[in-house]
Amino acid sequence: MSYRDIRNYVAIGDSLSEGLGDFAFEWFDNREGCGWTDRLATLLTIQAEDSGNSFHYANLAIRGSKLRKIMTTQLDAALALKPDFITVMAGANDIMTKAKKLPELERVYREGLIKIQASGAKVVVANIMNPVHLRVFSPMAARAARMTALIERSAAELGIDVIDVHRISELRDLRYWADDMVHFSGHGHIMVANRAAAVMGLEYRMPEAVLEPAPDLSRSIRETIRWVRSYLLPFFKRKMSGKSSGDGFEAKYPSFTRINHEEFETFEVVLAA
Repeated sequence: MSYRDIRNYVAIGDSLSEGLGDFAFEWFDNREGCGWTDRLATLLTIQAEDSGNSFHYANLAIRGSKLRKIMTTQLDAALALKPDFITVMAGANDIMTKAKKLPELERVYREGLIKIQASGAKVVVANIMNPVHLRVFSPMAARAARMTALIERSAAELGIDVIDVHRISELRDLRYWADDMVHFSGHGHIMVANRAAAVMGLEYRMPEAVLEPAPDLSRSIRETIRWVRSYLLPFFKRKMSGKSSGDGFEAKYPSFTRINHEEFETFEVVLAA
């Protein structure tokens, strides 16, 4: 089956697949029509409509989810919907995993992908971002590369296409990141959706804003202090208490729905060049 023949799509993953950071995303009240997966679903919807077909989409991604939960709990729920296409973005919340535990994590990831293939569904995976847009994140770059290698090994072995988020050079630009600096901004989500569409050979894209070169995107001391207080300290507080940012949240599209792209003003679509 070609990617262009997809009619039912389920996204599984963490906060990036849920859509955090997108233009209209609100932490509690508004999650619909946000994120690179919702945008990819829109491109697939329009392509299906061109052929006179309907298209349905579910998004089971939950912020804070780790790879094991994504490839077990979320995946089982996804397969129960009997989709013909699944995207997987997992691993960003596991980059601090100790090296001795990585083989087990890789086994879980690989076995999850095999389950998807055995179901007959097509699957595309995304590797994880390279956290070099802020100097404070640079110590994690090697760990992110290690997790990306884990993902790419399994994908290569199983013949699965990869959205190469890790090597998108534009993501060094702070304007592709939300205020918290760990989730894509709307510009970032659009770019990743378009990279996915390119990997899949789709006909449509979402227009990307032409951002003028910014000679200095360094953050002031005041901005850094505000960021630490608003985002970094709450993160460590959750970690120390054993809580996840996703506690209490349910999937925003737990069953198949139709994306009405005309509702979302930032969902303009054009033919690929």
